[in-house]
Amino acid sequence: MRSPNRIILTTICILLAATVALTYLNRSHIELARAQLEKREFILKAYGEPVAEVSLQDILDLNPVEFSTRLATSTAAPRDVSLRGVELRLLYESLGADISHASLFAVRGLDGYYSPLSSKEVGTADKVYVCIAMEGKLLSDKDNGGWGPFLLVIRGERFAQRWCKYVEEIDARS
Repeated sequence: MRSPNRIILTTICILLAATVALTYLNRSHIELARAQLEKREFILKAYGEPVAEVSLQDILDLNPVEFSTRLATSTAAPRDVSLRGVELRLLYESLGADISHASLFAVRGLDGYYSPLSSKEVGTADKVYVCIAMEGKLLSDKDNGGWGPFLLVIRGERFAQRWCKYVEEIDARS
């Protein structure tokens, strides 16, 4: 076998082994994410410490509000959508979590997407919402083509690229 072919074959074998190893190491996270999805829950943290596992019922108990905002993506024409959710800052307040020292809110979706928010954004009234419904219907999960069960929405954004589908965890960080 020629030297360049050996290098290519060796590289492919190394990449395949790394993929298998990382999949094995990530297995527990995948199982936890699936369990959260099935239970319709996400983890709310403050400074790396869990505050609560937030369920659909927890959001409903906070009397989510209906609002509309512009949804603009790279795959569809911009349109106004009706959503129902609670402000992220009010969710933290309702659980008695002190987020006064937070400078960043890290939002992670079940698909690995990460969206950072500033404390100014989260602290602004009527700006950042954890949503459970769109167009009058509960958000369906990823397996059913939906964006839920929880969708983080930032009102007033020109594009929705910072919105986070399938919210798995939100952490207020200093």
